[in-house]
Amino acid sequence: MMHGTIVTAPLTVRCSISYIRIIRRAPNKARLQRIIIMASSFFRNALNRVVEARERQVARYVNGALLGLDDETLKGLGTSREELRRKGAQSYVF
Repeated sequence: MMHGTIVTAPLTVRCSISYIRIIRRAPNKARLQRIIIMASSFFRNALNRVVEARERQVARYVNGALLGLDDETLKGLGTSREELRRKGAQSYVF
């Protein structure tokens, strides 16, 4: 059985997409500068944390070396064994 549709125009028509504008992001200097600042601040923060950790490690090493001194010398330096133990001590550097 045939329907009563007229096949003069197809339902899908080929068309070009030239009328659709492609939106491209223009190079934004402020955006690039923000990205560079964020990247540099990330590395700066990472380096600062490494330096702080190293300073704490060195302080523990120095406290360990100072614990090897006698009480009279520590008193002359203005510190005591109890204070050095409280700050923490380490006898080796890595």
